[in-house]
Amino acid sequence: MLAQRGGVQMAAAKVDKTDHTIGFIPSETRDAVFLGNPVLDHMMHAILALGAEVWAGRRRLKVVESLLAAKQPVTPETIEAYVPTPDQEKAWEAERNQMIQLSFGGLLNGGAPKAPVR
Repeated sequence: MLAQRGGVQMAAAKVDKTDHTIGFIPSETRDAVFLGNPVLDHMMHAILALGAEVWAGRRRLKVVESLLAAKQPVTPETIEAYVPTPDQEKAWEAERNQMIQLSFGGLLNGGAPKAPVR
């Protein structure tokens, strides 16, 4: 359920998700090596985790900016309850995709040098 508060769409209430959760099931691939070297695997994990943290911070900043633009109070509660508009979601998704391409696009070529364009 969504509620309108001063023209800003907010989540109406916290949803109790206890009946929709299950306990953590550890992966059997915890000690597996995917990139040929466990150090590379750990570095890749750290790089991806940092990318996720950067985007989470950027998205949270966007929420704060939206609340300030709407002259709404900025508190941890209003930040967590904020629901972006469909236009904001679309714009934020495009920005996230651009950040992913910029940050991780180089990993797609597998380390091989790109052929010169002729």
